[in-house]
Amino acid sequence: MMRDIAVVLLSGAIVAFAAAQCECTQEPELQQFPDVFVEKLDSTADLTQTDPHAGLPNGGKSHCGPVAVSNSLLWLADNGFDNLAPILADRRKVQFEIARALGSKHYMNTNVKTGTGVSGVLEGVGRHIEDNGYEYRYLKYQGWRNHPSQFGLGAALPELDWLKNGVRGNSGVWLNVGWYKYDSSSDEYARIGGHWVTLVGYGVDENGRCDPAILIIHDPAPRCGKDPHEYVQMKLMSSGRLTGKSSGLPRQAKGYYIMAGGMHVRKGADFGILDGAVVLKMHENTTKRQR
Repeated sequence: MMRDIAVVLLSGAIVAFAAAQCECTQEPELQQFPDVFVEKLDSTADLTQTDPHAGLPNGGKSHCGPVAVSNSLLWLADNGFDNLAPILADRRKVQFEIARALGSKHYMNTNVKTGTGVSGVLEGVGRHIEDNGYEYRYLKYQGWRNHPSQFGLGAALPELDWLKNGVRGNSGVWLNVGWYKYDSSSDEYARIGGHWVTLVGYGVDENGRCDPAILIIHDPAPRCGKDPHEYVQMKLMSSGRLTGKSSGLPRQAKGYYIMAGGMHVRKGADFGILDGAVVLKMHENTTKRQR
């Protein structure tokens, strides 16, 4: 499919694409979104979870979930959903407040040692939106981890097309990354932890080359440095087993995605694997509750 991609804003720089060719493999009914989406890259925050000014419990070491979600909620607040953020000129301080609220017992109930589970993210996001006077159109999860049935789609394998559809428009998408140690003798991936990141775009690498396997994320971990965008190559797994102590394991690794390329992998892990994802879609027209 020949498609002229004009000028794309990436990290504040203009990257020109002339008659770029993108090979797409979506089913016909899913070909309703562009091959490249980068409109949210520079307008979505990238808060570091250990920022000392944020005032998160235990220095924010386990608060990747609330911070990843706060990136998207601040974007929504700045794009028509005003009540999702306090009315303050300093948007950085505003985001600190959002992240602290999300991690509280009333919302995600983030544990200072074990972080935030899928249920905590789903229930916390839903409650936060409703408490601020809005109704969401869609809040769903794909993946193998335990979650409340009302948020489920019956899909244990996260689908890239679903994520690409999800990130566009008045929305937020959060990827749940599993950290795994690999044993080549048994072709097994042992899960040793997890992490939440914010999906902000897709379809192009850091050099402006079209690549349908690229997801672009904002990662709240301090190991990622100051560059806000990570261009992650999603590599489909064809063999092996995912193992670990979490409910839902062990299971076949086939059909899941290794997050390679620009992904900053946690120390002690060999791979980041996409365990699941949450997609939030807001209504185009909303009724706000006045403060």
